[in-house]
Amino acid sequence: MCKENIYDNYETANNVLNMGIKKAKNKNIDVFLFGILGGFFIALGYMGYMVITQTMRTRVDTGLASFLGASVFPVGIMLCIVVGGSLFTSNNLLTLALLDKKISLKNLLRNWFFVWIGNFIGSIGAAILAVTAGLYKSEALYSTAIHMAEHKTILDFSEAIASGFFCNVLVSLGVWMTMAGKDLISKVIGVWFPVMLFVLCGFQHVVANMYVLSLGKILGAHYTLGEMIINNLIPVTIGNFLSGGLIIPAIYYFLLIKNKKIRLKKFKKSLWD
Repeated sequence: MCKENIYDNYETANNVLNMGIKKAKNKNIDVFLFGILGGFFIALGYMGYMVITQTMRTRVDTGLASFLGASVFPVGIMLCIVVGGSLFTSNNLLTLALLDKKISLKNLLRNWFFVWIGNFIGSIGAAILAVTAGLYKSEALYSTAIHMAEHKTILDFSEAIASGFFCNVLVSLGVWMTMAGKDLISKVIGVWFPVMLFVLCGFQHVVANMYVLSLGKILGAHYTLGEMIINNLIPVTIGNFLSGGLIIPAIYYFLLIKNKKIRLKKFKKSLWD
């Protein structure tokens, strides 16, 4: 990848900052609709993951099955980035603009609320359509969906938070890498590797889980709506936020934005001394 095709670290941080400012200004209905698209696109990626892995784990190799499934899943986030869609996980980076006092806490929380709800609606819609389309008629794919969904509801609360934390380290940095790219190929490659890795490792992504858990409920998996939300969606949301919405933005704000301002201020002061 040519150096001319990417921004440096400071430029990229500024791109992420400007993205946060722009998204924070979006109307509620726009945030909600972009959220629906994001939830739907992530569901498409998960459909591909399930189709590839449905029999490979038992007939070929578990690691190979996970890798091939993880290789397909990033298409969902690629669609969000290229054609337009928002995810709670990537919108966590808006914290960077908050730390730089470019947006208000009210607008930040408003964005997160409407995009989270939009993601959930999009995921439910995709699950209903996938079942209606007959995607899960085969016994293998049906069993895969049920098993994945039920497994997510039995995670310990702390385990779900920690797994969600790791997930959004990779997702938020993947989105960050797309902001470093100047062309489509750079952006696609930038997001593919981190997202592929989080899926390969089995980390918890709240939007992906919205689809899997909604799908499992429709197909008759054995868990209640309360277990679905309390055992998974809430702790995974917390984990995703702690990394992508707190730790990552705070570190890069200090390293790439605040420090640059301090150096610039000292430089200007030296010119007058």
